[in-house]
Amino acid sequence: MSTRKIYLRADAGYGIGYGHFIRTLALADMLKSDFDCIFFTSSPSAYQISEMKKVCPYKALKEETKFEDFLDFLTGNEIVVLDNYFYTTEYQRAIKDKGCVLVCIDDIHDKHYVADLIINQGIGYTAEDYSCEEYTKFALGLQYSLLRQPFFDACNRKQNNKNSTQGLNILVAFGGSDFLDLTTSVICEIINKENVNKITAIIGDSYNTSNQINNPKLTYRKNLSASEIANLFLSVDVAILPASTMMNEALACGTQIIGGYYVDNQEYDYYTFLKEELILGVGNYKDTQALSLISKYIDKLVYRKTLQITSDTPNRFVQLFKSL
Repeated sequence: MSTRKIYLRADAGYGIGYGHFIRTLALADMLKSDFDCIFFTSSPSAYQISEMKKVCPYKALKEETKFEDFLDFLTGNEIVVLDNYFYTTEYQRAIKDKGCVLVCIDDIHDKHYVADLIINQGIGYTAEDYSCEEYTKFALGLQYSLLRQPFFDACNRKQNNKNSTQGLNILVAFGGSDFLDLTTSVICEIINKENVNKITAIIGDSYNTSNQINNPKLTYRKNLSASEIANLFLSVDVAILPASTMMNEALACGTQIIGGYYVDNQEYDYYTFLKEELILGVGNYKDTQALSLISKYIDKLVYRKTLQITSDTPNRFVQLFKSL
């Protein structure tokens, strides 16, 4: 009996960031031992190619014809996983009409879904939030966190509060593109504080390196592996992040978080994390008050509870996909 195929489809880039790509590749990593996984992405960068090669085979699509070309690969025997906001109801239906099982990763529920399964790793969502078919099933909440294996391993390595008399070690990360250059704004706000010992800024392929600041307290890191990011989360006192997959990764590591949002699809998750008292909130990073709130929190860091993301999640996904 041949292994069932899963075709995973997600893009990355300057306009859309890397979140969809990273979390879908994380799902492929969880499923690859039990399924024949192939990743499809448009015009991948060298970093994307390197990451995909670590997980499963991949196929690069042309940006101009990516929607049509992907449909041409389908025979009807595959489980198809889509992750992005531009997959319309009509496009979903075209996949279903091929005979495929369809899984959609979604966190904004802004259209009608014909998917067999919807995955949403956010807190507080219910099936009633979605317009969907009667047969649609759901995998909702942090028990279905789409994280890479080193972050599940970190669940068992969480350290106690690391705040020391030597000053704070701080991680700043605003995703693969950071088109607003929030990284620089935040660094400029905190770098001269006496209680700041070290700042590590994670930047992506699309970051404008001409904006980098030269300061002995500051280190820029780029194209990090999941293990390297997990180790950073475990080593710092606090991380300054948007409400994104990276925030889930930090929570898995037990890292204290100063969090906010800067695009619409992050806002709901931000307020949910804030309501659950999992983060120190600054609101919209584009507002001037956000920087002053960051400064206030750094002056006197208040520790929040950490959320238990469990290490058995990968097996939960395997069993879920076997049931499709």
